[in-house]
Amino acid sequence: MGEVYVNQKTMSLDVVEGDLVVEHGSVKATGPGNTVKVSGQVRLQGDCVFYGSLEASEVISRRGDLRVEGDLKANNIELKRGALEVRGDVEAKSIRVRKKITALGEVTAETINAGGSFLVEKNIKADKVSVGGSFKAESDAEVDYIDVGGTVKIRGTSKSNIVKAGGTLKTEGPLEADDIDVGGTFRAYDIVSVGHIDVGGTVKLAGGIVERKIDVGGSFRSSEFLEFGDIDVGGTVRLSGGKGRDIDVGGTLRSERGLSFENIQVGGTVKIGGDSEGKSISVGGTLKMRGNLKLNGRLRVGGKAAIDGELEAGEARVGGKLEAVKIIAQKFIETSILRTRLGAKANRIEIRRRGEVSGPLIGDVIIIKERSHVDDIYGDDIRIHRGTRTGHIYGRNIRIEPRCDVDGVTYTENLQADQSVRMRITPQKAEKLPEPPF
Repeated sequence: MGEVYVNQKTMSLDVVEGDLVVEHGSVKATGPGNTVKVSGQVRLQGDCVFYGSLEASEVISRRGDLRVEGDLKANNIELKRGALEVRGDVEAKSIRVRKKITALGEVTAETINAGGSFLVEKNIKADKVSVGGSFKAESDAEVDYIDVGGTVKIRGTSKSNIVKAGGTLKTEGPLEADDIDVGGTFRAYDIVSVGHIDVGGTVKLAGGIVERKIDVGGSFRSSEFLEFGDIDVGGTVRLSGGKGRDIDVGGTLRSERGLSFENIQVGGTVKIGGDSEGKSISVGGTLKMRGNLKLNGRLRVGGKAAIDGELEAGEARVGGKLEAVKIIAQKFIETSILRTRLGAKANRIEIRRRGEVSGPLIGDVIIIKERSHVDDIYGDDIRIHRGTRTGHIYGRNIRIEPRCDVDGVTYTENLQADQSVRMRITPQKAEKLPEPPF
């Protein structure tokens, strides 16, 4: 065994028993398959070219670029101050390149480190890829750990455990990953199966599954049905329908179709385009539903809640107006303006001062504050505050304060009405009250 030395010229080689040293030169592979096989190290100095394929124990370069016109196979590849270009396949345990890596074939390695950029035209399989600038895979990428300072683009199928990108992550094929961590933007054009997403800017998905949590500083959008754990977004969320746990949004939540969830908390506006069910909804601004809404817990809306279908909830508290075809609440309903076509029913109903109600009210305790206008009332304990206009009142105990205008009263036990109350028909005491609408 010895050492073969190439300096500023082209040498034809097939097998080297020992080391190969190349300084600003080139090697023409003449072995089988246009391959040069080196049993020891290949040490490079300056820009070097291999015409054909290269197999070696190690490829080490102190400075300069390396271009291999065929395949490159070595245990260790290290270019301390240069760039690597391989027009065939690359197979190695460790690849470390100061500048950029360009591989036009497939890449198989344990660890890959590029200080600049990394481009692979065909499939890549590796344990770890670490790139200072950008990483682009034109086909499938199966990399356990990806850590890139700038942009990651994968055109084929992606399978990873962890993907980190300081700037942008873009995947065009199906994506499988446990953890996605992106400083700027994440865009997936095909379905995803992900454990956790943490993105500082914006996320756009084509649907799929995010098992644990979606944490986004700006906006989040899924164009197809999404199964999710928790969603925590600072700005806006747009869904095409989905199923998950908690949704926490600083601005706006919109879903083209219905949602199945546990809790929704939104600072601004919620718009949902289909039948939905969950535990609770809390909205600072407005809620718009195109279907039925069923909640095991509470509905709280600071402004207006408009539900095209029926509402079922444990409790409903709306600061402004509450609209629905029919409302059933287990505990209570509290609002200022209540509009239904079939009526509203709860254990306790309270209409705030100067309130307006369209549709019958049904409950155990019903309180109508001052100067309100309501339709018929069916209840056990009913209190009408001064200056209120009502339809017919049916109840066990009824108290009506001064200056009220009432269509009629039917009661079973007690009626207390101020002398100034206007009764359009004489109050009637009955053994049994008529059945409410529902």
